[in-house]
Amino acid sequence: MDSPLGLLVVGILGLYFVCVQGCPLSPNPAGTQDFVPNKTIEDIKTLIAHLNLADNKLVGTVFNMTALDGKLEHEQWLFLNATLDVYLNIFSNMLNEERLEEVNQSLQNLRNKMQELKRHYYSDRIKTKIQKLAAIETTDAVVQKKALNEFQEVFQRASKLGASLHQRACTQS
Repeated sequence: MDSPLGLLVVGILGLYFVCVQGCPLSPNPAGTQDFVPNKTIEDIKTLIAHLNLADNKLVGTVFNMTALDGKLEHEQWLFLNATLDVYLNIFSNMLNEERLEEVNQSLQNLRNKMQELKRHYYSDRIKTKIQKLAAIETTDAVVQKKALNEFQEVFQRASKLGASLHQRACTQS
């Protein structure tokens, strides 16, 4: 399977391990907690076997997890939340294709685990608020005037939070 879809599946499985386990398809280092249930590992093994995911042509990444290195927790959270959405879409798309029942069941199980992870740790409240902000009609004169009336408060809050996060990042470095 040397298609872009194959690369994406490998990336998805890799991200799943990076997000949940901390390392791709390898035993946990001493002292770290394993978050991946045995059943999920079996589903991944099923997909590796049936979709030929061990093919050397599929080495590479889809998601740049190293971009999270050194980032603040809220930045990591936002990136991973968006990444989990991509995974859910990919699993849904793959489930729409005709495959062996065993493969579909494993894909469905992984999708369910991803939904559970998202539901438990990655609520979409912030994403919904951001989408509402993006939908604001910035060419509307009434919206523009209302925004100008709120400018000082928004600027004050953004400056205060930005300075606080910057100071925290500098002290953590």
